[in-house]
Amino acid sequence: MGVPPRRDPTTRDCNRALWLLGLEPPVTSAEVTAAYRERVARTHPDRHAGTAAKEAAAATLTRALNDARATLETWIASENDWPGRAGATAVRFGEEPEPWPERAPAEEAAAVCRRTGLRAGDLVRIWPYDDEPVTVTGTDVDGPDEPVWVRLDDRSGVRADRVRLAAYQCPVCGDCAGPAVDAPNVRPCPPCLVDLRRLEQSAADAPRIRRAIEARATAGLATADAIGDDRLVDRARERRRWARRLVEAGPDDLHAALLAAFGRAFERWGARVVA
Repeated sequence: MGVPPRRDPTTRDCNRALWLLGLEPPVTSAEVTAAYRERVARTHPDRHAGTAAKEAAAATLTRALNDARATLETWIASENDWPGRAGATAVRFGEEPEPWPERAPAEEAAAVCRRTGLRAGDLVRIWPYDDEPVTVTGTDVDGPDEPVWVRLDDRSGVRADRVRLAAYQCPVCGDCAGPAVDAPNVRPCPPCLVDLRRLEQSAADAPRIRRAIEARATAGLATADAIGDDRLVDRARERRRWARRLVEAGPDDLHAALLAAFGRAFERWGARVVA
């Protein structure tokens, strides 16, 4: 059993707890326990040992899950009406849509270059960025202070600062780039890669990162509309809606929701990072 809350939970507390455990009301005590065990098994600090930042983030998530379980157990024992009933309105701070089913990750994903965020298979355009996309086959770098060279499928190479991602959309923020293709690459955008590292280092950066995600989603919506791809438009609009809902979240909720969004994106992307 979880530690009982120090006060009677409110409807907002119940909504938050349901969201954190991925449950839809009404729920039973057994369903709460099962959801709690499944989620805490993935977020326990022991599974994220290695850096203080990762352990701290995992500990924050685990505390939130413990509180959510205790809140719902108290709610059930009190026989209160569930949110959404008796005039109450359910709130979903950070609900995540299912990943695009047609873009499941490969069993063995190509390694990601830490310097550029590029991996083999990415589509890019070369400066001045007005030609058709070409496919990345890899990256090369001679040293930490040397420029990164991007290898392309036409056997040429170009400096990374002359390369821009093409025909893709970010599953976290909805930012995207043309041209229109049958199957745009779904992958985290470079700014989201940077934001994830910042979020792991400091939970205090969560509000700024949320604002940045909303801004990129808005820009992505405009880009998708210009490209004329309804799939990209829908995804960018959904990501902006999601980011705006997070304005109502408290600090712990916001940090947890952003980590969950990045986690889903990276799990789906199957990222392996190399120096």
